[in-house]
Amino acid sequence: MKEGLSGLTERAEILEKGKVRNKTLLDIGTGPLAIIAARDFNCQVTNIDISEEALKDAQKEAERAGIAQKINFEKEDATNLSYQDNTFNVVISYGALHHNPPDKRERFIREAYRVAKEKVILSELTEIGFKQLHYFSQNVYYTAQTRC
Repeated sequence: MKEGLSGLTERAEILEKGKVRNKTLLDIGTGPLAIIAARDFNCQVTNIDISEEALKDAQKEAERAGIAQKINFEKEDATNLSYQDNTFNVVISYGALHHNPPDKRERFIREAYRVAKEKVILSELTEIGFKQLHYFSQNVYYTAQTRC
């Protein structure tokens, strides 16, 4: 995964401050957080994304890290989750909310709260952070990494 050291550190800090250790965790959107949570925080992680390609890439990363058995990769729409209420101790979204159209963001948040037993952690980008991860060409934005 293409991610700067500061991004990895931020994810670990969020998990530490959120006291996310030895938990069942739903990680919305692929990225390095699932690996960090499974490897460094002893979490059993379900990592979801709407992109099958992104999920396959994330699974390969987990296999390379030697922790694929601690992470389930599933294709899901965060605005319409198939999980029962209170399925996960913690639900976390690091920089995934902005990938949803504004009219679906409330549903995204409601679904996260519905499936969480203990807490939901939403970490979203400011305009400056967004521009660091994305670059613009005319009215279209492209991710500067495989997934953000």
